[in-house]
Amino acid sequence: MTLAARLLIAFGVVAIIATALVGFTLREASRELIESGYLDRIDAAHAGVRQQLTWEAEALRGLLAPLCQHDTFVDRAHLELDRTRGNPDALDPGSRIALRHQVAEQAKALRLDELTLATGDGLVLGAEDVSRIGTKDRRLAALLGEVKSNDGKARQSKGSVVSGGAPRLRPAVAEMGPSLEVHCARTGHGVTLGLIGSRKIGPLLERLGAAYGVALATPMDGKIDPPALTSTSAEVVRLLEIPEVQGLRVVASVSREPLQKALARLDRDILATGATVLAIAIVIAVVLARSLSRPIVALARETREVMNGEPRKVQGRGGQEMATLAAAFNRTLDELATMRRRLATAERIAARREIARQVAHEIKNPLAPIRAAVETLRRLRDREDPAFDDYFEEATATVLQEVHRIANIVGEFTRFARLPPPNPELIDLVEVARRVVTLHSTPEAASDSREEHVAITPKVELSASTIPKVSADRDQLVQVLTNLIQNGLEAATSVRPDPRVVLTVAPEQNDRVRLVVRDNGPGVAEEMIPRLFEPYATTKEKGTGLGLAIVQRIVFEHGGEIRYRKAQKGGAVFEIWLPIGGPPLLEKPLHEQTARPLGDTPGKD
Repeated sequence: MTLAARLLIAFGVVAIIATALVGFTLREASRELIESGYLDRIDAAHAGVRQQLTWEAEALRGLLAPLCQHDTFVDRAHLELDRTRGNPDALDPGSRIALRHQVAEQAKALRLDELTLATGDGLVLGAEDVSRIGTKDRRLAALLGEVKSNDGKARQSKGSVVSGGAPRLRPAVAEMGPSLEVHCARTGHGVTLGLIGSRKIGPLLERLGAAYGVALATPMDGKIDPPALTSTSAEVVRLLEIPEVQGLRVVASVSREPLQKALARLDRDILATGATVLAIAIVIAVVLARSLSRPIVALARETREVMNGEPRKVQGRGGQEMATLAAAFNRTLDELATMRRRLATAERIAARREIARQVAHEIKNPLAPIRAAVETLRRLRDREDPAFDDYFEEATATVLQEVHRIANIVGEFTRFARLPPPNPELIDLVEVARRVVTLHSTPEAASDSREEHVAITPKVELSASTIPKVSADRDQLVQVLTNLIQNGLEAATSVRPDPRVVLTVAPEQNDRVRLVVRDNGPGVAEEMIPRLFEPYATTKEKGTGLGLAIVQRIVFEHGGEIRYRKAQKGGAVFEIWLPIGGPPLLEKPLHEQTARPLGDTPGKD
């Protein structure tokens, strides 16, 4: 399966699962939130209805109690009944007419839906409904009898006892729905007279329901059947108890239709969002698959070309990871190439070392006979042998000079062959370079010109940037810098009155540092450049040609590189690259890779 197909499947599955999880969670949370809002509305309506109905009941109670206690028309009606010894039939017709009008006017003034003036046996003396006047109502007689026996709420008023009943729900009567009813009674001289007032609660419930967004009704008004008092899938129903009003219960209901519509709309939005997310995920997967597969295919192709010998570096396109991979591959190739060059150089150095040992062995063997011959010649001369007088001094001087020269060559080759492997430690390379530059900047480095005998003061400068500490052999790096700076000063002094050498230390990519030694001398002759780092290759009259060979060996054994190039404005430029981490971990140090010949013991060759 290709990378593109895997990405398409992965992105599609992730998009579907994420949309399903988010959608289900969001839907359930929305449903719970909306239903919780419904219940909160019902609870708020319950509290509001209870508070409002309680307030209405207490207000009604406060309206009727003063009427029974000291209102004029109640006092007059009580006096008339007292005068007739409680016989309503003996009342004056004018008094009856006056009571009828006064009750209706009082009900209107108090904004009561119904107000009734009745005797203790339930005889209606005055009411808004004229047809009720003169009739007896057993319910009213029971209410007034109940008030008459309620001694806890009785009060004295003009020799009479006034008492009141608790607010209660009055069931629907005829066209009048359920009402909130209160009553009071006045008893004196064996005559009981009572007032019964009521207000419809239907308009109050409609007003409160509209305020809270809830449908409110009483179970006994004929609008709600007992089976409908339970919640269904179509609406949420709750029965509210109002303990402050006897017998009053309110049914609150909220339709679930808005919830169903909201959930249906949410489902549509989730499906649309899921489809959109899936489409976007597919597009992103296609684009990402192409952006990933193309660089990988290109990198694989370039890798094959490079491995087949194409002289170039692979390019990492398509992101930081691809660039890192390409850089790692290029770095590996560079390290392999460097290792290959280093091994070849090591082989050449090993061969040269073997030659140096053999040359030293061959040169040092004749030294004893030469020295013996010279001593013999000197002894003969001491005996005044005339055969040797003409050439004795010249021969001995020549022999001794060559012996000294051969000894120097042997010493240089021996030092080159026995150069120890690096002993790396963390050093401050800038400080090492500064000390070497300071050493070569002293006046003692001055010399006279060849013809004019004018003092020449060499100038050695350091240009350093901040670099981390490097793992290297301090003494060997001092030797490298000293050789290069001295070579530059000697070359520049031979042709210029102002010899100048500049040492530059700077960080380099791939965790390396770069050392550059630049002089203003004549540079290296073209014919010497191929043999520049070979032992005993030199243009100096008294040089051995081992200085740059030693420098190259030290640099290579530190895992670095050294190159020569000609400066644009004249002079020689030697560039050295050293790894910050120190010499590479080879199987064996370079000095151990070439075994000594059997019987070749150091110090005896």
